[in-house]
Amino acid sequence: MMTDIYAAKYIPIGYRTLSPDESTARRTAQDLKTASEEAIQIAAPVMAALIDGPCWLVPVPASNGSLTANLALARAIAKLVPGAHVKCAIGRAHPVESSCARRLRGQPGLTVEQHAIIRTAGPMQPLPVHFVDNVITTGTTIAACRRALGWGTGLAYADASTRQNTHRQR
Repeated sequence: MMTDIYAAKYIPIGYRTLSPDESTARRTAQDLKTASEEAIQIAAPVMAALIDGPCWLVPVPASNGSLTANLALARAIAKLVPGAHVKCAIGRAHPVESSCARRLRGQPGLTVEQHAIIRTAGPMQPLPVHFVDNVITTGTTIAACRRALGWGTGLAYADASTRQNTHRQR
């Protein structure tokens, strides 16, 4: 079983009262969606501490296909990990509905296929790959990335999953 890694736990609102650290982690994870410089300064060092170089850091595209936020995060992590290289190696074949929006309406998140993740890079040196994202919820986004590229591990700031597909490392 492939296990993805994260730096903080993301506790959903209404689940229970958050500790101050959990509240900060949740806010940071949300702010990473907009490439907030403050959030990147918080997240990049703790995410960088989870990995070793040399490796590829592959930003995960947002539901609208944009790489902007996760690309900024990946670049900040790369500055902290010797031998880490950022590679925009995946994209979306078309925009998809946000899994978060679907869950707020009581619908299930997207399946691996519905994520429409495709490989956009040519051949790559066979180094470890870390898919950079702000939050792992069900693991299907990272699974879709892994399927498109052929290998890789999820590297997220926060874990919001209820399954054992992720773990906090170091």
